[in-house]
Amino acid sequence: MAEILSQSQIDELLNNLSSGDVDIQEIETNDKKIKEYDFRSPKKITKETIKLLKSIYENYCRMLSSRLTSVLRLMCDVTVEQVEESIFHEYNNALDDYVLMGLINVNYPDKTTSDSQILMEISKPLSFVIIDRLLGGSGEEYEISREYTDIELSLLGNLLKQVIPQMGTSWEGTIDIGTELAKIETNSRFIQSINYNDTVIIVVLNVALNESTGKITICMPSTIISEVMKKANIFSKTSIKKLDQSLEDQKEIIMESLKTSKLTITGVLGKAQATLQDIINMQVGDLIILDKEVNSCVDVNVDGEKWFEGNWGNKKNKGVIKIKKIIR
Repeated sequence: MAEILSQSQIDELLNNLSSGDVDIQEIETNDKKIKEYDFRSPKKITKETIKLLKSIYENYCRMLSSRLTSVLRLMCDVTVEQVEESIFHEYNNALDDYVLMGLINVNYPDKTTSDSQILMEISKPLSFVIIDRLLGGSGEEYEISREYTDIELSLLGNLLKQVIPQMGTSWEGTIDIGTELAKIETNSRFIQSINYNDTVIIVVLNVALNESTGKITICMPSTIISEVMKKANIFSKTSIKKLDQSLEDQKEIIMESLKTSKLTITGVLGKAQATLQDIINMQVGDLIILDKEVNSCVDVNVDGEKWFEGNWGNKKNKGVIKIKKIIR
C-alpha cells in the first residue's frame, strides 16, 4: 500500500518546491519496469544456451573473416550483432521476396543427420558486393532488387561451400559435428525443413567488407540445439569412460612391468654400535652384542626399507627366514 503523506509533510514539500530547494524534475518515481511475456509462445532456450551459442558463433566469425578476406582479397570483419529466440514464421515473414538462403545439413558423430536444417541467409546488398568482387570488380555496393541469375547463384554457392563447413568446426569445443550445404533456395516460402511454429535461434552477423556493410542471418531450429546438447552429454560421458578405461589399462601395464623388477632382500639379525678403534682391533672369536634378544624376530628389508618380520632357520643346509608379519 502506498504511503499517505500527512498535512505537515505536504506543506513542507510545497515550501521546498516554491523556494527552489527541490526540483520537481529530479523527483524520481519507484515504478517497477514490467516486461511483457507472451504465454502463447513461451521461451524454450535458456540464457546459458544463448551465451554458449554466442561464444560459438564469435569463434565462427573469426574463421569467416579470415576466409572471406582470402577469397575476396579485401579486408573483411565479421562480428556477432545479435543472438535471440524467435518463432520461425516471424523470421520467415520478415524476409524479402528474393533471398539467398543456404540450407545446411548437420551431421552428428554417430553418423546420423538431423531432420531439420540450419538456414543461412545473406542479405542482398552484401551478396551483390561479393559477386562484384568475385567477377573482378572493386566491391562497390549496388542497390539491386531483382532475382539472382544462374551464374550469380553458382558463384555464391561455391562461396557457401567454403564457409559453411567451418561452422561445424566452431562447435569442436562442445561436440564434433559436421555442416554441409544441402542446397540453395531463393524463395524462403518454399522451405519445408522447419515447421511453421517451431522455436528457432536467430544469429545475426554483421559483415564489414571494404566500405560496405551487410548482414548474414543464421536460423537454427531448437530441435537441432536440443539434439546437439543431448549428444554432447552422451559423447562426453562415453569419452570419460574410455579415458578411465585407458588409464586402468595403463596402470595394469605399468604394474606388470614393475613385477619383473629385481629387488634386494636383506635379513637383519640385529644392530650394534662400535667405535672405529674397536672395529680395527677386532679378532677372530670376538663377540658382537646385538640389540635384539635370541628369540626375537628378524627384520626383512627390501631395498633398505623394512617390509616384513620373520624367524631365522635353516632348510637344506641353507639359512632361511620364515615370514611372520607384514609391515607394508
